[in-house]
Amino acid sequence: MTVADFGDRLRAISTAEWTAWLRQQRWFGAKAAEPSQVRVGLLLPFEHEGHRWAVVRLDVEVAGTVRWYQVILADDPAATGGISTALLDEGFRRFLADAFARGWAVERGATRWAAVAAGHTPLIVPPDARVELGSAEQSNTSMRVGDVAILKLFRRIEPGAHPDVEMTEFLTTRHAFPYTPTLLGTLVLEDAGERTIAGMLQELVPGARDAWAYALERARPWFAGGAIGASGTGRDQDVPFAGDARRIGRITRELHEVLASDDDDEDFAPEAATGEEVEEWGEATRRQVEEALDLLASQLARTDGGVPPDRIAEAKAVLARRAHYLARIEELVDAVGDDAGFMIRHHGDYHLGQLLHSAGDAFMIIDFEGEPSRPLAQRRRKASPLRDVAGMLRSFAYAAATLAAESRADPATREVTGGRWERAVRAAFLEGYLGERDAEASDFLPEEPESVEALVALFEMEKVFYELAYELNNRPAWVGIPLRGIARMT
Repeated sequence: MTVADFGDRLRAISTAEWTAWLRQQRWFGAKAAEPSQVRVGLLLPFEHEGHRWAVVRLDVEVAGTVRWYQVILADDPAATGGISTALLDEGFRRFLADAFARGWAVERGATRWAAVAAGHTPLIVPPDARVELGSAEQSNTSMRVGDVAILKLFRRIEPGAHPDVEMTEFLTTRHAFPYTPTLLGTLVLEDAGERTIAGMLQELVPGARDAWAYALERARPWFAGGAIGASGTGRDQDVPFAGDARRIGRITRELHEVLASDDDDEDFAPEAATGEEVEEWGEATRRQVEEALDLLASQLARTDGGVPPDRIAEAKAVLARRAHYLARIEELVDAVGDDAGFMIRHHGDYHLGQLLHSAGDAFMIIDFEGEPSRPLAQRRRKASPLRDVAGMLRSFAYAAATLAAESRADPATREVTGGRWERAVRAAFLEGYLGERDAEASDFLPEEPESVEALVALFEMEKVFYELAYELNNRPAWVGIPLRGIARMT
C-alpha cells in the first residue's frame, strides 16, 4: 500500500459513508440535517516512519450551502474499512506536536498544510511528555502537550483570518496582555494562494480549570447554609465568588482597553458607534425577542410536552408581556441615543467557561473563536464591548440557577439564596469593570453612566431571549433559567 493508494481509497468513499461517519463525531455541527453531498475537497496524504496519514478537507453540502470540515485519517489495517482517525494514535499526536519545532509541512502541488511556530523560540516538547486527546471535545478537538501547551485543531474551517488566532496573537505577542495564554504556533492550510487557519498551539496554564467549575465549588457551601450563607452574617461581602467576580471585571476591562489601543491596525482600530448602530442593535434584539416568543407560543400549543409542566404558568406570563418587551427595547434605544461609545474587537462569546482559574489563583481569558456556527466575517466584526459584559452577567445567572437546583433547601429559600448570590456577584463584576478608568487608555464606553446601563440592558435582553430559544430547542428542562431572567430583567 502506497501513499497514493491510501489517497485513492479516501476519494472512493461515498456520501452515505461519509455522512454516517460524520454523525458519530461530536464536532460535526449538522447531525440533524441530511447532506446532499460529501466530497473530498482537498487531500494531502503523507508518510512518516512507515505510517500513512492524510489531511482531508471534506466539503459538506446541506440545503445548498457548502461547509468545510477538517479531518485527519490514518491508514490502519486493524480498523473497520482499514481507515481510522489519526488523532486516536498517540504516535501521530506526538508527531504533530513536534512538527512546530521543526517547521514541518506537507505539500502537493499548490496545496500545503504546515505547522508554523509563533515568535523566534519554537516549542520543544520534552521527550517523556505525553500528548493526550482532550475529553471535552465540542466544535474543535484539543490535545494537551505534556505540561507545556494545548494544541487545538479546528474542525469547521473557512478561508481568512481566524479570530481565536488573530486575537490571541494581538494580545500576547504584540501587546503582552498577561491574562491570556501565549500563542505558540498555528496550523495553516494553503491552497492556490488561499489561506485557511487549521489549528493553533497555545501555552498551557498549569493546574487550571474553567472558572465555571471554580465558581460552583466556591459557592456550594454558602448555598448549603441557606439564604444568609454559611457565615451566618447575611452581608454581601460574605458572598463567595463576589471578590473573584470583581477581579474578573477588572481583567475584562483591561482586555477591552488593550483591544481598543491600536489605532493603526484597521482590524483592531476602534470605530465610533452612532445612533444608527444603536438602532441596528435594537432591531436585532427585537428580532430575537419575536423569534423566541413565537417559538415559546408554538411549544406551549404542543400536546406532547414542549414546555415542562412546572414552567407552563411562567411561560404564559412571559408570553403575555410581548408588547412590554418590545416597548422596553424602544426605551433602551432612546436612552442610549448617540452616546454609544466605540465599537472594538471583543471576545464575542464571553462567559465563565471562557476563563481559566489557575493553581496560582489567576484568571486567564481564552477561546476568542466566537460562535462557531457563524461565518468568520461575523465573528470578526467590531461591536460594543458591553456585549461581553452582558454575556458574563447571564453566565452568573446560570451559575446561580445551577447552585440553587443543587441545594436541598426548600424552594423559597433556594430562590432567595440564588437571587442574592447573583445580585452580589453581578454588582461586584460591574464594580470591577466600571470602576477606575485608566486616563491614558482609550475610553471606549459611552460618556454617561445611564447610556452604559441602557446598553448593557439591551444586550442582556437579546442574550436572555436567545437563551430562551436555545433551551426550548435543546434543553427544555433548563427553560426556567431564561424565563426567570426575563421576569427579573423586565
